[in-house]
Amino acid sequence: MTTAIRFFALILLALTIAPGLARAQGAIEQKEIEIAAVRDPQLGSQVAIADAFGYFKEAGLIVTVRWQQSAADVITLMAGGNQNLGTGGTFTQIVLGGQKLPVHSICALADIAGTQGFVLSPGVKLGHPRELEGKKLAFTQGNSQVLILAKLAKIYGFDASKVTLVNMQPSEGVVAASKGDVQGLLGWQPNLFRLVKMGGTMYVTGTTSFIGGKPEPYAATDKLQFNHSVLMASDAWIKDKPNTLKAVLRALVKANDLMVKDRPKALEALVSQLRIDRDAIEVMTEQNKYSLALTDDVANSIRFQSDWAVSINRIQGPVAPEDILAPKLLGAIDPKLVTWRPKREIRQGQRSLPARILRGRPG
Repeated sequence: MTTAIRFFALILLALTIAPGLARAQGAIEQKEIEIAAVRDPQLGSQVAIADAFGYFKEAGLIVTVRWQQSAADVITLMAGGNQNLGTGGTFTQIVLGGQKLPVHSICALADIAGTQGFVLSPGVKLGHPRELEGKKLAFTQGNSQVLILAKLAKIYGFDASKVTLVNMQPSEGVVAASKGDVQGLLGWQPNLFRLVKMGGTMYVTGTTSFIGGKPEPYAATDKLQFNHSVLMASDAWIKDKPNTLKAVLRALVKANDLMVKDRPKALEALVSQLRIDRDAIEVMTEQNKYSLALTDDVANSIRFQSDWAVSINRIQGPVAPEDILAPKLLGAIDPKLVTWRPKREIRQGQRSLPARILRGRPG
């Protein structure tokens, strides 16, 4: 009887420790997964490439990409717990973090500030930025391109409140600007590209000034906008399915390498997966800086977008990088991809991850 009891106890012990051992040894906890990704080169490039060229499969995953039209759709899906993985901008993550929802960013995807900007309508010429006073500009409410106008006003000494902003969808803004109903468009690619093709003039992007007639990059600290795209994961998956997320990250690292080293091949996948004209795709991808790295620049984007989110009452209080970044998994894949270091512990009372995970330290 004693021998039988001991044998039964050993079986129970083995069943108890087996899942932990599997995770420690790198076994993927869930092979079939979904990713909610936005169908544009700012927020979905690496996902599209990894899906098209089988990188997810090589990593041991069966991935279904649920393509969304905007990051707002991803907010809805992740806030409701309907998706555990999604792409978005830093603003997307800030909205989720501002609501104390259990979602963190596990890697960056791209610096997308260069794809945000301002195009003058065909035939509109400005001798000085202050001549924007009295003009009407198309914009899409809830998007941070309005900050470009605010920073221009501060730099060049004009009153941004004297510029009339007309809220409309991006495609409507392109049409209105091309017809002269407004004198310019504050927006993002590919809409800026489409207006330029209709005769508009690029005035500024988040990273470059065209005011003098030629491109003049802003210094890193003087950019008109700071904005990154990120991959977000639920806290439950970060805690319970780390190897699944590591497999996703390995596939995206490979996709990013292709994007950087073999752009023509990468564009083949993007044109097919994202359903955007090749000319527009080329312009957009040239202006993005693709990298999964979590850096101080990503942290600056979070602070920049958080300040704006507070100013428009989208969130009740500021969200810091320490509140929404979880670099541990990326650091396990490649420590060189995590150069940002938190300056403090997470806020008291926030529904979040253990501080050791935020710091990227093993534990």
